[in-house]
Amino acid sequence: MKPYSKEFRGEVLAACDKGRSTREVATYFNVSESWVRRVKQERRELNKVAPCLTRRRTPLWAPLADRICELIRQQPDLTLRELKAELGTDLSVQTLCVALQRLRLTVKKKLVAAERERPDVAERREELKREQPLLNPDRLVFIDETWAKTNMTRPRGRALKGERLLASVPHGHWKTTTFLAALRSTGLTAPLVVDGAINGELFLGWVRHHLVPTLKSGDVVVMDNLGVHKVAGVREAIAAAGARVVYLPPYSPDLNPIELVFSKFKWLLKSASARTVEALWTICGDVLDRFTETECRNCFQHCGYRYT
Repeated sequence: MKPYSKEFRGEVLAACDKGRSTREVATYFNVSESWVRRVKQERRELNKVAPCLTRRRTPLWAPLADRICELIRQQPDLTLRELKAELGTDLSVQTLCVALQRLRLTVKKKLVAAERERPDVAERREELKREQPLLNPDRLVFIDETWAKTNMTRPRGRALKGERLLASVPHGHWKTTTFLAALRSTGLTAPLVVDGAINGELFLGWVRHHLVPTLKSGDVVVMDNLGVHKVAGVREAIAAAGARVVYLPPYSPDLNPIELVFSKFKWLLKSASARTVEALWTICGDVLDRFTETECRNCFQHCGYRYT
């Protein structure tokens, strides 16, 4: 709570100087009697009316801030108890939790494929990153597929404290659908849902009859190294449209903006909780309009494909 202003304290003292009792003054100004007595005492003994300027106390963890940041940099998955042990401090884990929040060290997912560290993979990733500034994002077409199921639902909800939250989802027979699409900077194109898992024949058919009609001469079609993406005829069909194929480095979903789009796509499907194949397919079509051009361009830039 902020201290009362100098003007307010002066009004209180002026009322006291007029002969009114401490109780009357406290009641009139809606303050405590002890506070009125303290203000009168400060004026009498210290000859001051202005409130004391309180200084914000330095947090107990402040001297350890640099050490905390260094430990988290070295081992990001440290628990609070492990961090406490590494610091050798008597501070509570609650205090360390506050320290991490104040230092903006928030909890995030940390796992990526260890294979990225292989020299051959690391070299290919660096090659693509060097090439990214030379690529025109408006000519890039990222393609991929993802699954959708009739048992998808939001994984969390709310319930009274101390009570379990139970919701029903199919655990026996559910149906899997594969969703294929291409991502341009303007939005999703060439969408297709197929029953079951994808294979080389289905993928080649999608390329020929759905993707190729959307391509323009000079486009660059980018995809990962999934086996079905490399079946005979895929590269030739794309080349016939005047476009070329680029395969991403292995273990590099972070360089494919359609992965970000599919993440939101699955979240929308979980929110819809479709329980029949027909409903699932309908929802897959409906959510396509939820991806705006601005959002798609942001996904491109997040993955390193910059607009000049």
